[in-house]
Amino acid sequence: MGVVLAAMTAARATAQTPAPIRVTPRNARESAYLNDLTNPRALAWMAGGAAIERFRSGERVEFADELAYRATKRMVGISVRHGLAAAMHLETDTRFHLCQCSGFGPRVAHALVETFTDPREGGGRALAVPRIAAHYAENLTGMAWQHDRGVTSVVTGTSLSLGVQALINVGRELTHIGAHQ
Repeated sequence: MGVVLAAMTAARATAQTPAPIRVTPRNARESAYLNDLTNPRALAWMAGGAAIERFRSGERVEFADELAYRATKRMVGISVRHGLAAAMHLETDTRFHLCQCSGFGPRVAHALVETFTDPREGGGRALAVPRIAAHYAENLTGMAWQHDRGVTSVVTGTSLSLGVQALINVGRELTHIGAHQ
């Protein structure tokens, strides 16, 4: 009986000591995914956009519906981006990184390449399939709320938004505003 009580006490004591936390690629990916989903700045933009749409529509749009629409699109986009990046062994960092080059042409070329490619783990670049697919998945998901939009309209709009993103990246590269070193 004494041996059993001693074993139970020892087991309880080891259960109370925290295990060391190890950062592995798996839980680092999970952490990055959860951080992207709960990013306070992005959530504020989402809520602000829903409030602006409610005001702009003359109160024909319910705030809760608009917020659910935006939240669903965001969740789908982030999930697709992180899922594909994990499957393809790519990073999920979508920040724009400045070029270390000089000259107008090389900097503009870098901005365009940075828009449509992601860095590979071993060096080099790969087509930004996770990021591009996430944009399309996110906007196609929006069709569940916006029944008046067709697939052609959504695909065209998403393609144009990727082109606008390329122009924004060129501006970031040339001005260094909103870019990551």
